[in-house]
Amino acid sequence: MEKRNDGLSFIVCCNKFGWTKSWGISRERFQFALGALGIFVLGALLSFFLSYKFYGEAQDIRAHKQAEIDELLDAVEAMSHDIIVDKKLEDKFIKRVLRLEKKLAYMERRLSEKKRRKALPAGGRGFQTSDIGHDYFDAVEKDIDRLAKAMDSIPFGKPAQGGISSHYGYRKSPFSEAREFHGGVDFRGKIGDEVTATADGVVQKAKYVKGYGKHVVIKHKKGYKTLYGHLSKISVTKGQKVVAGEKIGELGSTGRSTGPHLHYEIIKYGRRINPKKYVR
Repeated sequence: MEKRNDGLSFIVCCNKFGWTKSWGISRERFQFALGALGIFVLGALLSFFLSYKFYGEAQDIRAHKQAEIDELLDAVEAMSHDIIVDKKLEDKFIKRVLRLEKKLAYMERRLSEKKRRKALPAGGRGFQTSDIGHDYFDAVEKDIDRLAKAMDSIPFGKPAQGGISSHYGYRKSPFSEAREFHGGVDFRGKIGDEVTATADGVVQKAKYVKGYGKHVVIKHKKGYKTLYGHLSKISVTKGQKVVAGEKIGELGSTGRSTGPHLHYEIIKYGRRINPKKYVR
């Protein structure tokens, strides 16, 4: 390389073939190229630095958002134990059952009274058992059969022998001073007490979660489901058919619990309802 006063030149010689090549560049162009190269290198370094910085910040933001999402999911899972339901209990069927029971009791009482009477009551011929034909009793028997089948699939009765320690509705949280909604009823008992299904159905869930602990969910007909929470032992499996009164587990204190008890819920068409009228 030969340096001249007016710039720079590059000379390449080949003695074997006897030729010479030369290139020249002015000092101004060389300085411009050198400056451009310096700017390019500086820009590349700056871009790398900013990209690394922004990548690190993005990773921090992502980690922070992921932590918030995980915390929210944990909160939702914990709240699933006490989701607020403000719908009124749909007790039309229960009222119908009670009315039919009263009618049957009245009919039985009237028949018993008429059988004991020998004379007709004053003022008219009165009611006699002969006034009722076989078709009437057949109709009543069919109604009773339909009622019996329906009642097998509706969660009447208690799933455990203990008394109720906490009712459905708003209450003070046992874990804090906050007011919360309790979506079921709690039955007193000791670990190992038998827990039974309150209606015929199919086991939909039989597993452990943070809130309910070891729990069982049974799907019944007519839109009903029942949930049995905080069990110490599960005696059924998912997909298993059960009948009313069959043992499904044992009372315990697993999950979000302050002591041994059974948390019991009745769900109708996806909404938790007050079990009070059902467990009488």
